[in-house]
Amino acid sequence: MKEEIFKEDIIKAAQKLFQAFGLKKTTMEDIAKSLGRGKSTLYYYYDSKEQIFAEVLQKELKEVFEKTKIAVGAANSAEEKLKTFAVTRITVLGDMLNLYRLVCGDLMEQPTCTKTLFNEYAQQETSLIASILEFGIQQGEFASIMPQEMEILTLVIVGSIRGIERELLTENHAVLEHRITAISNLMVNGLKAKNKTYSIT
Repeated sequence: MKEEIFKEDIIKAAQKLFQAFGLKKTTMEDIAKSLGRGKSTLYYYYDSKEQIFAEVLQKELKEVFEKTKIAVGAANSAEEKLKTFAVTRITVLGDMLNLYRLVCGDLMEQPTCTKTLFNEYAQQETSLIASILEFGIQQGEFASIMPQEMEILTLVIVGSIRGIERELLTENHAVLEHRITAISNLMVNGLKAKNKTYSIT
């Protein structure tokens, strides 16, 4: 139990240092000093700072997804759920400086071990978008979507949101929400039910 608590302390301390200085400039010694411990103590739990960084990112990714999921769940219509997904994801992401750096393309900050984390997170996002689309179809908001095209459409929506993240993360919240709403409206208008089955082709 004590070991788990200390590992949590390591992650919290490392998170602050990574936010302040980035992965490249942060050392195992820096993390150990911030905890009042020797560097050898850290190596008992972690092989490298990259391994610690991966756990920090896992913590941040989980927080972004959980907050986004809760916000989406509180929205009433499928249209609002889609807009909420985009706005919440980007605003919460902006608070996570370590994730922010990676999203903004700081490749020097990205160890190989993070790729698996981002792939897992992408699958969670895709599943959430799929559930919103299915909800919209059930409620009669969206046109029926051919089963074989659901996966493609969810990837298109998630990809579209990611494509605008770099630009939007530099805007204030009011501008961000306005632009996200405009983009969401374009998506929703193409999905709205008009007594037809939606098809990508």
